[in-house]
Amino acid sequence: MACEERPTRGSAAADARVSEQTRPIASMSAPDASDDAAADASTPGACPVDMTLVDGLFCPAIAYRCLKRSGGVGHGCPEYMRGEVCLGQQDRRRYCIDLHEWPNRVGERPKVYVSWFEAKTLCDGAGKRLCRRSEWILACEGPKRLPYPWGFVRQPSPCNIDRAVVEADANAIVDPRTRDEEIARLWQADPIGSHPNCVSSFGVYDLAGNVDEWTDNAADDPTTDRVSTLNGGYWGPVRNTCRLTTKSHGPTFTFYQVGFRCCADARDGVVIDPPRPWIERPDRKREDDSPYEDE
Repeated sequence: MACEERPTRGSAAADARVSEQTRPIASMSAPDASDDAAADASTPGACPVDMTLVDGLFCPAIAYRCLKRSGGVGHGCPEYMRGEVCLGQQDRRRYCIDLHEWPNRVGERPKVYVSWFEAKTLCDGAGKRLCRRSEWILACEGPKRLPYPWGFVRQPSPCNIDRAVVEADANAIVDPRTRDEEIARLWQADPIGSHPNCVSSFGVYDLAGNVDEWTDNAADDPTTDRVSTLNGGYWGPVRNTCRLTTKSHGPTFTFYQVGFRCCADARDGVVIDPPRPWIERPDRKREDDSPYEDE
């Protein structure tokens, strides 16, 4: 997964310090109604100008099955099968999501080395909230529940993915005196807005690749002990599918390619039922008996 497969050097103790480092804060198409909602995602007044409206049906379970296997691109799957169906009860969602990664300003660098706690605080301070994991996934998959925002085939990709990974020096990242220099050495993210074709059907940019993004798993599942989740992967050769989720990092984790974006309730007065909890079954298996992509 995006935050579990990058090489590092340095002691195990240093690696542990990285994962807990903190800084104080100064598929089948959905029903036609969803397709119409995606086409009308720019409803005037529903969202601020730096956000877009997502109005669609969230699917709680769907398999990503590989059509073609390979030892290289896409972690062994350069192309996924079409026609997968939703395996659970669909849940209508209607909300706003940032067009881009934080700070959501075209031409600037996405903010990284940020903990889940800090991401939540920054979103709250902007009058928004950290996106639920389900909100992030729906915004990425679109009404047709694509494995990538652009379709089923990994390459060619319009997004910043599959760049060669530079080996990170864990000790240099932990040390505040050398952190900025080390992040600059590792940096391969592009400025916000550099990939105009890396966009989902809901009009959200850079959900796959560039930088990994924190999401709020606790908002979906109040029973979970894994409140902090990461979605989208980063610029390296990792799995950047819409539904893939990294669950192994706690809320104090920070790293050189971890960022976030924000969501908010739509402000046009349209009332829908509140989101249902999304509590996944840990024993789900695909038809080929391999685990789902997000486990």
